Amino acid sequence: MPRDHSREQPQWLLARRSALTARQLLRAYGLLCLFSLAIAAAFALRGLWTILVFSFAELGLVALALLCYLRHARDYEHIALRDGELIVEQVSAGHCRRHHFSPWRTRVAVPHWPRQLIHIHEFGVGGAQVDVGVFATPERRRQVAQELLALLPPPISPPAPP
Repeated sequence: MPRDHSREQPQWLLARRSALTARQLLRAYGLLCLFSLAIAAAFALRGLWTILVFSFAELGLVALALLCYLRHARDYEHIALRDGELIVEQVSAGHCRRHHFSPWRTRVAVPHWPRQLIHIHEFGVGGAQVDVGVFATPERRRQVAQELLALLPPPISPPAPP
């Protein structure tokens, strides 16, 4: 709900930076397997079969680590102001969590420390809260939080207790 009432619906995508694509990672793993098994086969021909067993164990553990890496390679956080509500979508290992906030009851805390995340909190009964910015640099987190603060209307203060 932008203050300038523009038609543009602002959004931010905070995504994990992956150095290698899945294809590049598969090629690197294939070269590692080829090299490791060639050395293990040379030792096996000399009668040292245990080297081959340890080589397979090593390659299996590396494969598990790479699968874990690939599982999280496409993680992201998406923040959008759409149709009068703030939507925060967090995707981790293929699991999506979506949070909906009313802009009029939402407060955004700008991070002040390098490891501090953007804290979004909706006050009221059953108010949701979420921390975002895991994949962003500290400067980018501050920038996104300040842009959100500028676009959200000032929160309606909760009623004072009697």
